[in-house]
Amino acid sequence: MNRRQFGLAMAGLTTVPPVPVQAPAALREPSYGEQYPDMLLSHLAGKLNRLSEKWDAARAAIRSAAEMENRNRFVRRKFLEMIHGFPPRTPLHPKTVRRLERDGYRVENVIFESRPGFPVTGNLYLPTAGPGPYPGIISPCGHYPLARMQPDYQFVYLNLVRAGFVVLAYDPIGQGERRQYWNPQSGQTESGLSAIYEHSMPGQVLLLLGEDLTHYRIWDGIRAIDYLETRPEVDPRRIGCAGHSGGGTLTLFITPLDERVRCAVVNEGGTGRLWPLRIRPESRIGPSDVEQNLFPAAVHGIDRADLHAAIAPRPLLALIEDFNPNFNEAARQIQTCYRLLGVPDRFATGEATDPHAWTVKLRLATTDWFSRWFYNRPGPEREPEFEPEPPDNLYCTPNGSVRYSRQGETVFSLIVKKGESIPARRAPRDTRELESFRSELTGEIARLLRFRPAEHPLGVRRLVTTPRKGYSIEKLEFLSEPGIYIPAWVFVPEGARGRLPAILWVNDAGKQADGMEFGPLEALARKGRLVVAVDVRGIGDTRPPHTPSIDSPAGFAHLFSVETAMTYMAWFMDESLLGMRVRDVMRSVDYVLSRPDVDPPALRVVGKGRGALWALYAAALDPRIPALICEGGLISYRSLTRTDRYLHSSDVFVRDVLKSFDLPQVAAAVCGRRLALLSLSDPMGRPVDAETAREAYRFTTETFSNAGAAARFRLLPDGFDTALLEV
Repeated sequence: MNRRQFGLAMAGLTTVPPVPVQAPAALREPSYGEQYPDMLLSHLAGKLNRLSEKWDAARAAIRSAAEMENRNRFVRRKFLEMIHGFPPRTPLHPKTVRRLERDGYRVENVIFESRPGFPVTGNLYLPTAGPGPYPGIISPCGHYPLARMQPDYQFVYLNLVRAGFVVLAYDPIGQGERRQYWNPQSGQTESGLSAIYEHSMPGQVLLLLGEDLTHYRIWDGIRAIDYLETRPEVDPRRIGCAGHSGGGTLTLFITPLDERVRCAVVNEGGTGRLWPLRIRPESRIGPSDVEQNLFPAAVHGIDRADLHAAIAPRPLLALIEDFNPNFNEAARQIQTCYRLLGVPDRFATGEATDPHAWTVKLRLATTDWFSRWFYNRPGPEREPEFEPEPPDNLYCTPNGSVRYSRQGETVFSLIVKKGESIPARRAPRDTRELESFRSELTGEIARLLRFRPAEHPLGVRRLVTTPRKGYSIEKLEFLSEPGIYIPAWVFVPEGARGRLPAILWVNDAGKQADGMEFGPLEALARKGRLVVAVDVRGIGDTRPPHTPSIDSPAGFAHLFSVETAMTYMAWFMDESLLGMRVRDVMRSVDYVLSRPDVDPPALRVVGKGRGALWALYAAALDPRIPALICEGGLISYRSLTRTDRYLHSSDVFVRDVLKSFDLPQVAAAVCGRRLALLSLSDPMGRPVDAETAREAYRFTTETFSNAGAAARFRLLPDGFDTALLEV
């Protein structure tokens, strides 16, 4: 309508043509997205909370000391299993590298080996007044860069040594002189101030190898007790353990597993309950560092309060910043255990009423607790004025760094050796060996991914169809499993007739990353291909609306992301987030093949980024996928064992995987069908060169070649090209 027509209309001399309207929105099918807000986190939390309810009922049914003792034995046994047991004891090779004589006590800078060539650095505080032997206290340190050299930590040790205790304060892995990312020459660290990054970077890789950092850190503490027992100044019948923050958690871990610890103090070290989880909209979500998590603890009903209870009937003091409902609930559970065992006085709690630190109030409470149980007298009422030693005085190495002084193995050097010790596998040589290999490997993949096939309808809901030039997009959703839906965009060529060649497109950036106008999916649809782009759970439209609980420095953010939190939630239940997403890809194949306009033999699956791994695993398990293109996927899990840093998130990790297979073997399981691996990425997410890719995938190449299918496997350094779909 022009301006003259509009003026006439307003004057009542003509009529305005009606504006076309769409059908009311109420006519659309209801969306799963409205039904399942915050889908993935709610799903995981719901499953964890149901397990928590089950175990709460089991605990409530305990009525006698015998039942309580049985439960504690079960907790200790399963705890030991979850940390993969302990290695044999080897010689400690202890050394005292320096002595500091002070008024009423002496400090020795000591090193011992908790395993061959693996040094533990520490300071031994020895009373020089009063008759010995004295009670001995080991003190693992919290997550502070200086660890045992932290001034408030030194004040704890001085309180204790002046009260008649021998104290061995030692550096856990990633702290003090055992830091990996701190350079003594520059005085700078590459990982921020916190030791949590020092722990989770190696800790996640150890899980690939069938090990865990918790095991290493607890074993260091047990060997610290072994060292105390070699000292004539120490009474081995009176050993205690006390730590703060992460050191409090280590105290909580060491004490149940080593009965030589006769008394313990957990200072602000995780006295609370992990479950039930209460996920609130827009809340910040993130995990604690990996070594503080036990997998699959929720299956066994082992919460942190259970670990406290497993210390009983030995004396235990639990301290916190301020009393809160979570702490109080855990304390009631622990107190019930001590009451059932007839020793209610051996468990006590206290609060700092101060920010998170080993404050003077908590330092005095720690000394008082040990004094009461080991000397049958109260500790000092006031703390004297102390002067902390400069860190240099307490060093066991020339420059304050085991790594830079090259005085022994580090956790990363041990990981490298462990990775290199994995024997090379021989490729199947003929059809019989190939079938045996494929059957065995797919069984292992299914086991480690905790994969379960779907047994319910897709429940497709069609939301809207959007026309575009030369094609239309059907926007729809379908179920992967009850409570989990997959949003999809189906690009349908205009005027399509009969069965079409189809592409299932799986991008970790979400379906919209490639699905906008002028993008690659539009180009494919306008060339006559039906394209189904999906968001697997937690991706794209179903990405959780949360931010990480920790603002991490660049290069370390993935260690504490929401993805990592969800990965750990799945591992707590002995499940796999990666396995769940592989299932989503296979359910997407179900949907694609259910369409009457799809030609099944012409199906192609394209996976990009992390989607490359989801699609690769799906193809290994699902023979209905005749051809697969993977772009930008991790080259191998083994590559992660050769470096001290990586940018791949733990959601693509598989616990214990390197004990059974690696990604080149997964690729070989697709032998006989078409597979193209494009632009493989190294641990830092950078494309690898052609020679590195060929060497890593020699097993895959030989498997395809021995099967007479060499032309069906391609390793290419470049990204996606539509010409690959024609092969």
